Amino acid sequence: MNFEGLKNRVDRAEALVEGRLIQTGDRYSALKSSWRQAWTPSRIVIAGLVAGLVAGATQPQRALRRLGKLGGPKSLQMISAVSGLMTSIQATIAAATAEKAAKTADEAADTADDAAETAGVAATQAQTQTAAPAAAGTPAPPAAVAAPAAPDDVAVPAADRRRPEPAYAEQPRPAEAATELSESGR
Repeated sequence: MNFEGLKNRVDRAEALVEGRLIQTGDRYSALKSSWRQAWTPSRIVIAGLVAGLVAGATQPQRALRRLGKLGGPKSLQMISAVSGLMTSIQATIAAATAEKAAKTADEAADTADDAAETAGVAATQAQTQTAAPAAAGTPAPPAAVAAPAAPDDVAVPAADRRRPEPAYAEQPRPAEAATELSESGR
């Protein structure tokens, strides 16, 4: 092999090494970012539980001694801080829920006010229509005096809900009697 052939081989090997270095750096940065993205809080907790179980299974006395050290005042301080954090999170969620409920109640009240105004306008127009023929001296037709019929899907409330229903002199007949009457050809 001549000198030029060896020189070309060395140049190609150097270019290959440089390319591999760049490729390795790119792959390392990709691995680093995917590694950080993979460690979600739930996975961290699960990994800690698994590591604790493995440590407790392999060296139970050592694990129990360490666990006994955790019962000190610093641990109690940490537990109280975590419980305070959880309480504040729950209070924040409750406040947000209450605010949303208040907005919904305000919207419902606005809708009810709009419906009441619409009903008031309709009642005023009905009174105006029935008063016009009476003022002219002609009796109003029965259809104009009666309240307008409501659609079947809308329930019409009673005029005075506070008044009790009338008392009946006797109990209504049973359903069987109504069936017999209808079957008798009446």
